[in-house]
Amino acid sequence: MAASIALVAMWGIVLPLVLVVVATIRRGAWSIDVASGALGGLATIVFVKISAALIYERRPFLVEHVKPLVAHAADNAFPSDHLAACGLAFGYLWPRSKALALLALVAAGAIAVARVLAHLHYPQDVVFGFLFGLAGALVGAWAARTVMTKRS
Repeated sequence: MAASIALVAMWGIVLPLVLVVVATIRRGAWSIDVASGALGGLATIVFVKISAALIYERRPFLVEHVKPLVAHAADNAFPSDHLAACGLAFGYLWPRSKALALLALVAAGAIAVARVLAHLHYPQDVVFGFLFGLAGALVGAWAARTVMTKRS
């Protein structure tokens, strides 16, 4: 069981990212999709970095004096970068493919649970990480539409 948790905690992020690539290739709307994804990613990074600068939280494995299920630096636990990427993927996918977005959401849930069970994050870290990614996706979509409209 611990090996499965560790695998999902570290490598589960690959699935939402692959789903984004699949949706982008299927649609073929390269300009708007790439702009939306890139600007959403940039916004997500800004949200994560600002929140991490404002809130410092020791990782659970340090507080609980346990060995994490996967090796990890003893850095800030808040927010979860993995879940920020999942929120970004979900927000990007939703208007493009509801089915792929829901699959990404299921993957995000599994990753969130695994990262908490692996003693890498607390529940609030994964929830806020996901929300920051989702907010980034919304900002990216808005910014891409704004830029593309002005270019036309």
